[in-house]
Amino acid sequence: MPTRRAAVLSLAAMSIPPHLRAQENDFPNRPIRVIAPFPPGGATDLTARVIAEGLRRAWKQPGIVENRAGASGIIGAVAASNSPPDGYTLLLGSMSLHAILPILDSKMGEAQKRLAPIGLIGTTPSYVLVPASLPVSTLGELIAYVRANPGKYPYGSAGSGASQHIFSEQVCRAAGIKMFHVPYKGSGALMTDLIAGRVIMTAEQGPAAMPHILSGRIKPLAVLSKQRTHVLPNVPTAAEAGLPGFEATIWLSVFAPAGVPSPIVSKLNAEMARIVAQPDLRAQLTAVGIDPETESPHALAERTRRDAQKYAELIRAADIRLE
Repeated sequence: MPTRRAAVLSLAAMSIPPHLRAQENDFPNRPIRVIAPFPPGGATDLTARVIAEGLRRAWKQPGIVENRAGASGIIGAVAASNSPPDGYTLLLGSMSLHAILPILDSKMGEAQKRLAPIGLIGTTPSYVLVPASLPVSTLGELIAYVRANPGKYPYGSAGSGASQHIFSEQVCRAAGIKMFHVPYKGSGALMTDLIAGRVIMTAEQGPAAMPHILSGRIKPLAVLSKQRTHVLPNVPTAAEAGLPGFEATIWLSVFAPAGVPSPIVSKLNAEMARIVAQPDLRAQLTAVGIDPETESPHALAERTRRDAQKYAELIRAADIRLE
C-alpha cells in the first residue's frame, strides 16, 4: 500500500503543468491584493490592513488593501471570487459575509461556491450600543424604553444582512421588543449616526466601536459573548443583563478564489498564523477588541457551515431580507 500511494502521488505531481509548479515555488513574486468588502473604519478594513502589513513584512512584497464596499460586502466578495486563483487576491471575510449572506442573496450564494477558506484571523464579540445622550444605562432600561413605544425607534446596521442587522434583530426578539431597521454602507457611517442619535441602538463589534466607547460618545450596555471581555471588563454579558443563554460572536477570516494550488493555500495559512502571533500586529487587533485566533482551512469551512445552519432559522423566523 505505501508503494502504491507513493506512485499515485508521484503521478499526481507529474500531472501538474510545469508552469504551475514554477508559480507555486516562486510564490509570491508580486504584490498581494487584500479586498476589504466594507469602507474604511470598520472591523473588516482594520483587520485587512494588519494582514497586508504582515504579508509585506514576511514576503517583501506590497500588501495592497482594496476597499470594495457595497451590498453588505457582496460586491467585494464577488470581485474576489472572479479573480484568478493564484493566491495574489485575498478576501477579508467574516461570519456575516460567508455564513449569513449566502442565505439571503443568490449572488453571494454563487460567489461563496467560488471562494475557498484560507484561515481564521480572530473573533470579536458584539456589544449592544446606544448614544451617550439616550437616557438609559442598562440593557433592561433600554428594553423598557423601547417597549413603551413599540416600533417607534430605529436600530442601525452596516448593511442589510450584515452581522449588526442579524444580531440586533436577535436582541429584539430575545427581549420581546419591536424596532425598525436602518441599513448603512459600512460601520463608519453607522457609528456617525449612532453618536448623533439618528439610530438609538446597534449590535456592533469592538474594532469600529471602541474609539467611540472610550471617548464617551456611545455607551455599551452589554457584550454579546459568554464571558465579559478583558477590554471592557465592567460591561455585563447579555445573560447577566437579562437575556439568558444569549451569544453572538463574529469571526474574521481570509478567503481566496477557489482553485488556488494547495501548496500556496498552505503557505498562506501558515503566514496568517505568523501574522497574528507577531506582538505588535497582535496588539493592534486586541486593542480594538479582536481576539486573534487561527485554524486550518478545513476547520474554517466547518465553522462556516455550522454558523450558516444556526442563523438560517433566525432569518426565516424574522423574515429578514436584503433591502
